Amino acid sequence: MNAQELLQRYDAGELNFVGKNLGGINLTNADLIGSNLTQSDLNHAVLTFAYLNRANLSYANLTYAILSGANLSQSNLLNANLRDADLHGAILCGADLRGADLSLAIALDANLSGADLRNANFSGADLRGANFREEKRTYEGAILRGADLRGADLRGANLTGADLTRSNLAGANLSEASLREATLTQANLSDAILTRAFLTDANLTEVNLSHADLKDAKLNRSTLTQANLTRANLNEATLNHAKLHKADLTHATLTRAKLNHAELTRANLQHANLIDAVLVEAYLGRADLRHANLTHTNFTRAEMSSALVRNAIVQGMIRPDGTVED
Repeated sequence: MNAQELLQRYDAGELNFVGKNLGGINLTNADLIGSNLTQSDLNHAVLTFAYLNRANLSYANLTYAILSGANLSQSNLLNANLRDADLHGAILCGADLRGADLSLAIALDANLSGADLRNANFSGADLRGANFREEKRTYEGAILRGADLRGADLRGANLTGADLTRSNLAGANLSEASLREATLTQANLSDAILTRAFLTDANLTEVNLSHADLKDAKLNRSTLTQANLTRANLNEATLNHAKLHKADLTHATLTRAKLNHAELTRANLQHANLIDAVLVEAYLGRADLRHANLTHTNFTRAEMSSALVRNAIVQGMIRPDGTVED
């Protein structure tokens, strides 16, 4: 079926194009609102600025399709194949992308607000500047391995259990987002905003969080082994039972942070600000606290016999034995 025949049938009121072979078809600016293209083959199709609002594209093959500027709001893309598709500036508000394959897709500045991305695969996708902002949006279990999400708006997003291994989230806004049990191994979150974010039980091994804002973030039981947290803002953050083995926290701010039972073996805390921080029963084997500000820091029952504290500010610090520094 060619473009002319398809559009003539649509204009005549036909909406059902299930399973049609439309590979390479050019439907630039076409109006196909509400059409049923379930299981259709649209590989390499040109759908630039097409109107596909509320269209059913479930299980459709859209590999290498050009959908830049297309309107796919409230469309059904359940289990659709969008691998290597061009979605630059596409509108996907409220779209159903559950189980869709968007690996290596280009989605710069795409609007994904309110989209259902559960179990969607964005491995290697370019999502720079994409908009995910919408209340009650859910991306649980989404696969975003190696995705480029620089500057993305993910405020309040539910990314519980998502795989963000080696993804680039530099400068992204994840304030109040849920990243519980998410995998962020070797991800780049430098300069990211994570205020009041939930990272409980998350895997942040070798993550780059330099200059990130983690104020009041919840990182209980998170794994931050060899993480880069230089100059990160962790004021009032909660890191109880967190694993920070060999983490780099130089010049980090941890005022009033809670690190009870945290594991900080060989962690670098030089010049860190730990004023009023609480590290009850924390383990600081060979941790480097030189030049750190430990004013009123609480180390009750902490293991720090091999920690380096030379030139640290210790006024009012509570030692492991409960005594207070003058």
